[in-house]
Amino acid sequence: MMRSLHRLAVVILVLLVTTSGCGKVPGTGKKKKSSTSQRPPPVAADAYGSVEEAIAELITSAEANNLQKQDRAAHWLADRGEPAIDPLSAILLGSDQPEPARIAACQVLSKLGPGARPALLRASDETVQMVRISATRRLGLIRPSDQQTVDRLVTLLGHKDQQTRRAAVQSLGSIGKPAEAAIDPLVEVYNNKQNRDLIRNDAIQALKKINPRKDFTDLLLGN
Repeated sequence: MMRSLHRLAVVILVLLVTTSGCGKVPGTGKKKKSSTSQRPPPVAADAYGSVEEAIAELITSAEANNLQKQDRAAHWLADRGEPAIDPLSAILLGSDQPEPARIAACQVLSKLGPGARPALLRASDETVQMVRISATRRLGLIRPSDQQTVDRLVTLLGHKDQQTRRAAVQSLGSIGKPAEAAIDPLVEVYNNKQNRDLIRNDAIQALKKINPRKDFTDLLLGN
């Protein structure tokens, strides 16, 4: 009798769950993903009164590690385009600016097109490691790329700092086919056993992105 009542209770519970729309019984199916859950809400054009106001929030939120406000300001500035380049470049290249703000400015500049390239090229020679690495990585994201950028990144392949070398390798991979002049230097990076395995593996990936059809096996030592 007790077993029958227990089974009846279970059946009633299952019916209530499946008919109420509250969800699915575990194992019977997957929940639908929200179509908007993966996308950040757009930033209204009037969210900030000026570029300077948005940059001020970018700086303070970067220092406070407030990613939500930082992303909000960054997206708004990226939408402004060219008018944001000069003030953001001043932040990136300002040695008196806090490091998190300089890196945040670098990230936005990489979305603003070729006009932002000069500031990133200068910052790739920065003495502050993380600013230099950020600028080096972001150089490969500017479209269209140019020979000056490729030449600069090839030079950075020989930087004394391993993380900077790795950033240059990754950046050349991001550029892809226009970085064909970097093929031989990247082969040298791989063949240099003093480089860490991460850098050498990244060099292979970069070579494949630059020329997917070429077989580099004969050029790579140890393969």
